[in-house]
Amino acid sequence: MSNSPLVTSPDVKSGKLYQAIPRFLHLYVWPFLTIGYPYVYRLYLKNAYNEDVRLLILILIVSLNALTWLAGQWNTRVYCFMTCRPVNSLEDATCIHVVSNGPGNPGGVERIIRTPIRERNEVQYSFLFQSKRYIFSKDSRSFQNINFPMDSEIKIGELKNAKGLDDSTVKLASYTFGPNRFDIPVPTFGTLFKEHAVAPYFVFQIFCSLLWCLDEYRYFALFTMFMIVALECSVVWQRQRTLNEFRTMSVKPYELNVLRGKKWVVMSSEHLLPNDVVSITRSKENSGLPCDLVLLYGTAVVNEAMLSGESTPLVKESIELRPENDALDTKTIDKNSLLFGGTQVLQVTTSINSSIQTPDGGVPALVLRTGFETQQGSLVRTMIYSAEKVTANNLESLFFILFLLAFAIGASGYVWYQRYEEETNRYKLLLHCVLIITSVVPSELPMELSLAVNASLSALSKFYIYCTEPFRISLAGYVDVCCFDKTGTLTEEHMVVQGVAGLNKDNFTELTGLQDTPKDTILTLATAHTLVLLEEDDKKEIVGDPMEKATLEALDWTVDQNSCVFAPVTSPLHKLRVKITKNFQFTSVLKRQTSVSNIKSPTENAKTFVSVKGAPEVIMKMLKTIPEGYEETYKKFGREGSRVLALGCKYMGKFISEQEISNVDRDTLESNLVFAGFLVFHSPLKPDAIDTIKMLNESSHRCVMITGDSPLTAVHVSEKVGIVKKPVLILENESGKVFWRSVDEKTTLAMDLEKPLDKSIYGPYDLCVTGQALALVKNESVLVSVLTHSWVYARVSPDQKEHIILTLKNNGYATLMCGDGTNDVGALKQAHIGVALLNASEDDMIRLQEKQRNDKMMNLYNKQVELATRFNVQAPPVPPALAHLYPPGPNNPHREKAQANVTQVLDTLKEKENTVELTDAEKTIQKRASMASKMFETLNQASDDEAPSVKLGDASVAAPFTSKLSNVSAITNIIRQGRCTLVALVQMHKILALNCLITAYSLSVLHLNGIKFSDSQYMISGMLMSVAFYSVSRSRPLETLSKERPHHSIFNTYIIGSVLAQFLVHVVTLIYITKSVYEYEDPADVINLESEFEPSLLNSAIYLLQLIQQVSTFAVNYQGHPFRESISENKGLYYSLVGVTLFAFACATEMMPDVNEKLQLVKMASGFQGKLIFILLVDYIGCWAIEQVMKKFRDDKPKDIVLDN
Repeated sequence: MSNSPLVTSPDVKSGKLYQAIPRFLHLYVWPFLTIGYPYVYRLYLKNAYNEDVRLLILILIVSLNALTWLAGQWNTRVYCFMTCRPVNSLEDATCIHVVSNGPGNPGGVERIIRTPIRERNEVQYSFLFQSKRYIFSKDSRSFQNINFPMDSEIKIGELKNAKGLDDSTVKLASYTFGPNRFDIPVPTFGTLFKEHAVAPYFVFQIFCSLLWCLDEYRYFALFTMFMIVALECSVVWQRQRTLNEFRTMSVKPYELNVLRGKKWVVMSSEHLLPNDVVSITRSKENSGLPCDLVLLYGTAVVNEAMLSGESTPLVKESIELRPENDALDTKTIDKNSLLFGGTQVLQVTTSINSSIQTPDGGVPALVLRTGFETQQGSLVRTMIYSAEKVTANNLESLFFILFLLAFAIGASGYVWYQRYEEETNRYKLLLHCVLIITSVVPSELPMELSLAVNASLSALSKFYIYCTEPFRISLAGYVDVCCFDKTGTLTEEHMVVQGVAGLNKDNFTELTGLQDTPKDTILTLATAHTLVLLEEDDKKEIVGDPMEKATLEALDWTVDQNSCVFAPVTSPLHKLRVKITKNFQFTSVLKRQTSVSNIKSPTENAKTFVSVKGAPEVIMKMLKTIPEGYEETYKKFGREGSRVLALGCKYMGKFISEQEISNVDRDTLESNLVFAGFLVFHSPLKPDAIDTIKMLNESSHRCVMITGDSPLTAVHVSEKVGIVKKPVLILENESGKVFWRSVDEKTTLAMDLEKPLDKSIYGPYDLCVTGQALALVKNESVLVSVLTHSWVYARVSPDQKEHIILTLKNNGYATLMCGDGTNDVGALKQAHIGVALLNASEDDMIRLQEKQRNDKMMNLYNKQVELATRFNVQAPPVPPALAHLYPPGPNNPHREKAQANVTQVLDTLKEKENTVELTDAEKTIQKRASMASKMFETLNQASDDEAPSVKLGDASVAAPFTSKLSNVSAITNIIRQGRCTLVALVQMHKILALNCLITAYSLSVLHLNGIKFSDSQYMISGMLMSVAFYSVSRSRPLETLSKERPHHSIFNTYIIGSVLAQFLVHVVTLIYITKSVYEYEDPADVINLESEFEPSLLNSAIYLLQLIQQVSTFAVNYQGHPFRESISENKGLYYSLVGVTLFAFACATEMMPDVNEKLQLVKMASGFQGKLIFILLVDYIGCWAIEQVMKKFRDDKPKDIVLDN
């Protein structure tokens, strides 16, 4: 092989060829089978050394063997070193070691696939890595991504004239692209558990438990192992449930018409290849599209809920009207011609100009990408194979453990030094030293972190918020900047039409009702849209852009399936026959939409009419004459927060038929337009928008708006919700000149693109930046200055949204992005916390939950009926909860009673509603009862109806968090839960660190003094502390967010200082109580560390003191308000700590002699009891005082960007 990279791909960092060797020769096999175990066998055969030494050698060899095998599981490079040998020749290689470019650089060892290609008399080498195929190229001598035809420039003319694949190219293409499969792997519980079982922390936990078994603490060790396995199973189950979300995205193969060899053939979608021409229809199975395609002719209505999160159907236009010499641009202009894999086709409309006639009445489309290479497949693949695990801080956790390890090594060395000369049983001594070291590494840490994260997932799901990357939850606890889209996020999705302005020359800003406007304006409004009539299940619905739907509804016009629009009978235009013959959909790049229509009238000659609507500044350049007051009018409405679209129209010089219209270019159509008015909309704020922004502002967050809307509208909405409070300056670009201008245009300030912002700009003003102006800011320091002082970004493209988030992120700010549409996907992916808001209602979610609950009960009941039928016994009666789903009869005695109960509930609530307002709980009961009542009335329909399913879309897949409701309050819920989780994670580091340091001290210094605990004592304290740990992780957040911010770093003066000072207090009290014991009983002359546990005053006193020390560790270091509930509100923690405290004091005062006897605690003199109780109080109060003092050193100030300028 040459010196060039073996794998050239943006997804792969490096690759290396290997040849697998026989299993016997693996490094974790042959040295142990040929040397290690035979040597141990020989030792036992000859009775060499003593029993302890032989056992120690056996344990060491077994441990080394296991560790060697595990090292290969933990690191793929080590695995290759032990099981393969490196080779330079591809012909000799059997596998390849691949290192990903993704987060954490996860690697893999993949099998090299050899595929003989007889047609070329050669062998194709390839491998699969993370469901993506890489093929060896002889030209570059490296493995490369599959090169799809769309990866290079394709002319529109080539696509329009596509004839599909012929037989000679199909086989060769199948070698390159493989089958079109989109099988999403969902590992079994056993597979996932095995993956967790070989994780370093899990192995370490089990290893520690086995050490305790060897040290005669079997019950304690078995209890610990049971807890570890049980809690790890809960983590695996949670992960499996998360992965099961992706099952709904699997596309099952189905048959469709494909143009092969110039003939239409029916074949499975599994055999599709790039450049295949297929006929797209609404499939009977209602399955998603099998791959990514470009629509060649006609139109299609699709549901892209799987991609965009938008459940409203979208109209897709073909490339039919695009100039043939232009190149296909899938990112901007031709984006709306793409049909993505996984989306549903609801309706298709063929084109009379199509050169490709399909056999089944479908529309022709050309395959672009297949399998996991599709847009949806790429996102799902990234999510499934992502190795990024965001915790409190993995690197900090490692250094924290190393910091504790230093104490453990010192303690272990002290024991070894003290006992080495006089210790006869070196095995026991070594075991004890290893125990000391392992005791300081908190083996419970990952288990406790998982508990906290799982509790947060459960809490968020109650608000219909779901997370696909659970360990990102803690990141939400220290978010600095919250970015919001405008339309559909802060404002409602639906638009309210206010009227048309600019028609009255005497009062240019006067609003006129749509039906009262002139004929040309009405025709412009009626035709300038891409709405389509969708007929589905005997239901007719107009689908398309919500703003266009609102316009047509306000006009009271209708549209049919043939793109003909009709005026109401009461309109003077109702006799006109208007057919839209050509549509250019709105794009965020062009900021306009154009339609061409043919108008036929009984009294006039047929005419061709062009209607255009778009951003006022764009339409202004197309007008033949710009009316006086044009600019002032649209800016006036923009300042009031309205959405303004300029309207333009013209009649073509001659009638152009539907067949001829394709020959007219767009520039000709959009020139010399006549101004037809300003269409003005109002988009109401969401009910919870103002309260959400207010809470975020008051809790040390910077709220920012990023929108594609006009700057004046964006500023107005920002003022209403509370994002901006001071006068606003807008950074604008006119003819290449950039300057700051006030909203009322009375103030203009210069902007130097080479110097950071001066305080005279951002001090007295809040800043808004337009996308055009932002594009001119090239200087990095200036860009950072602009982004850290701006509050509103308007007229920004999707790429600019992503760039803003990425820049803030790279400059050390924790970012949150909240959006709901396709334009937000890039920004949602880049933000630390991406939140996709979907548009389901609470009624939908209640109905969905009711159906899921009923489905589970119905499955159980059906199994009972099957068993009854099998054994020929009477079937059990229908459960009361399912009575409404089964017809009345002797086997359904509860139906009539259930229906009567529902009617009674509805009647009672209706009577109450007439006099007083119902509570939220009563409203929920009313909704459910009403729903049940409808089910009774239409039983047959109800049994067939599917509950409204809100599926994950592209934004949802790309974003770690998905709120199935459109409430903006989802953000505060996520941040509240994030802060709660973050506090729990940092707090657990403190508690575990103190517990581990105390344990290390106990096993070293105290152990040398002969202090031991019984197995039952360890068991009791372990169980009591498990309850406390569980309760800490289940602590709930407070309803309001505080201005104070939680710590997200472990290494700081407050935490390290508090841990060391409290540890010192614990050590001092332990030393004091040890010396106090010697006043009542003499210390042993000779301490036998191998002796069995024997009760003594020293053992009893130290055990009770350490029990209180564990209580104080929780009670003192627990952080409740202002982030989460206090100890007294956390009932589980409160009662467990009070219980342990009372238990310790009861044992110290011998109030329950029987319990003392069970725990093997000896009787104490009354004088010593007083000293013990006093020292217990001193230990607790001392730690509490230290914690209060160290809190003064906390640095919880927000970052500079958060502070209000």
